[in-house]
Amino acid sequence: MKLRDYINRLDSEAKARFAKRCGIAESYLRLHVKYASKDPSVSLIKSLARESEGFVSLAEVLEHFGITEVMPLSKAA
Repeated sequence: MKLRDYINRLDSEAKARFAKRCGIAESYLRLHVKYASKDPSVSLIKSLARESEGFVSLAEVLEHFGITEVMPLSKAA
């Protein structure tokens, strides 16, 4: 699941809990994490994946912040 989709599906209480588990303010989650407007620390990247409880993978968090690109699978010849 994409990180932005995960954040959007959380109600306000769940957003607050998720932000707290990640060690950030809820406002930082809503503004900077959701819209990838600031470069995250390595520990925050790991926390976002871990604290989503399996809904968002580490690769998806990295993609959200533009750290990696999704490469289409090539078809076998």
